[in-house]
Amino acid sequence: MFIYHFEHFTVRLCASAIIFSGCGSSTTSEVGAPNAAIAIRAQGRSTARLLLNVKALQGELLYVTASPNGRNGSAYVYTYPQGRLVETLTGFAQPFGECADPAGNVFIVAYSNGSMTSSTIYEYAHGGTSPIATLNDPKTALGCAVDPTTGDLAASGDGVAIFKNASGNPTMYYSSEYRFYYCGYDDRGDLYLTAVNGHYADQQVLVRLASGSADFEQITLNAKLYSSNSIWPTVQWDGKHMAVTSDPYLKPISLYRLRITGSNATVISSASLSSPMNDYSGETWIQGTSIIGVGHAKPRHYEAAFLWPNPGGGGMPGRTIKKAGATRYPLVSGVTVSVAQ
Repeated sequence: MFIYHFEHFTVRLCASAIIFSGCGSSTTSEVGAPNAAIAIRAQGRSTARLLLNVKALQGELLYVTASPNGRNGSAYVYTYPQGRLVETLTGFAQPFGECADPAGNVFIVAYSNGSMTSSTIYEYAHGGTSPIATLNDPKTALGCAVDPTTGDLAASGDGVAIFKNASGNPTMYYSSEYRFYYCGYDDRGDLYLTAVNGHYADQQVLVRLASGSADFEQITLNAKLYSSNSIWPTVQWDGKHMAVTSDPYLKPISLYRLRITGSNATVISSASLSSPMNDYSGETWIQGTSIIGVGHAKPRHYEAAFLWPNPGGGGMPGRTIKKAGATRYPLVSGVTVSVAQ
């Protein structure tokens, strides 16, 4: 007998192909009864699917959040990079950005109970079907990031909420000058954020909240960061450099890798995420040498995830995951990858 422990229950799989009572079930079917063969075949198929999902949960998982009409959002969980749907998480008022920590825990930022004045961050274990924790942000947030040096969680939006060890009540940081969007930590624990300062509606700036500081500092960048159609620049550490996206109107998304010295940032490489057959609508995620974006796959506008597997990350996506949840015209906003431990 094979026993697999998952969440709060235990699944038992019978080693024998035919056991009259099933795996501890209370069925009264007897051999030779009309439904006995059907029940045995169904049990075999169910067991095979369960074994397949158990194997899938041992690998990397891709999480994509979407909200039909901005309500009743879900997170769709896929094997990565294969793209097989293994779970659908529900119960979000409207989810936005996502992030994952080195232990494989996934954080999903959403409005609190339909309220547009505060946010809830849901934490899931790798492959988990129920939250293992919920965190309350008194302001609205869009993105999140985990500090690799401390395990602290940051949520960015109307302010920046820092949850020590990703738990408890946050320490809040506010700015009268910036409205924040997505965020990402570097390897030293400095938090970088994309923000708008009110001067240009379609242009963003890069801001830093240095480790141990309570003051925001704008970073001078030798490239312009654009946002269009409610797509805001994503910022993330790629293992060597900070990377940030730019989405000019009616043009491909550009991903810039930066060299940052003091308060100045220089683009050292760029990639154009291009696909005329698709629309983009949310954040991007860097996983190793691959880049993942989310949006709508034309012509029917089903939510989708797009993977650029080449190191440069440019050109047409190498793989598209279509029909996440088979819902048309949703708001697709968040993406992250969870690594199994």
